[in-house]
Amino acid sequence: MFPRIVSGCVLALLLASSAWAEEPPFGDLDFSKMTKPQEQFFWKRLKSLAVEEAVIAYCGQPDDFETRAKQGIRACVTAEALNKAETFFKSELSATKESLGARKASCRAKPEPTSGWLGIDIAPVENGAGAGALVAGALEGSPAAASDLKTGDVIRQVNGVIVGSPKELSAKIRALSPGATVTLGVLRDGAGRSVSVKLGAQAFDAQGRVALDLASMIEPSKHDLKSVSDEVADMCQKCKTSIWAIFCH
Repeated sequence: MFPRIVSGCVLALLLASSAWAEEPPFGDLDFSKMTKPQEQFFWKRLKSLAVEEAVIAYCGQPDDFETRAKQGIRACVTAEALNKAETFFKSELSATKESLGARKASCRAKPEPTSGWLGIDIAPVENGAGAGALVAGALEGSPAAASDLKTGDVIRQVNGVIVGSPKELSAKIRALSPGATVTLGVLRDGAGRSVSVKLGAQAFDAQGRVALDLASMIEPSKHDLKSVSDEVADMCQKCKTSIWAIFCH
């Protein structure tokens, strides 16, 4: 990765092999010198940046974030630490781009929500407990969260019709209209009960997964990536007052 020449240099210098000699030496900080919370924050933040970079690259608007961030951080950390971070970033970037491609995600506006939405995480019923779908949790602000559904409930019926699996439950909910009130037959602590839920609205892709709104993510992602790359461009000089203080000597 070639260094970024900040002050009025000829573009050819960026491509010349001699530019490698102008790169600053590595620093001496490695991940073992971070506290556990600092390290967890770093990897979580790096993953979110990789996702943002993947979105804008997938949508045909790549930038120079990786180059600038790597150059800025180089003078603070060891070569091993930088290589570890770069490997992680590229792995997350590649995985996210592959996932977007597999989902055939659109960079245009998100489709209008035309399907019913319950807003729960579901899992198969284990230990031979019969048909249905296990409620693993409800999303914050979802119709399920506002209802009497509880984590650990097993949904066995939708409007009196038996559901045999999580996939079947999802299909039945998506087939209903947004705003419809649905009656769920639930097994809780070995006893059956009915739970009424007014469905929300959601858009889904052809595979039945929640449609991604990439169009709304592009500009915020570009802004965030630029802010971070600007921040680390001269990080070692200003890190004492930045979120990157974990890399100070």
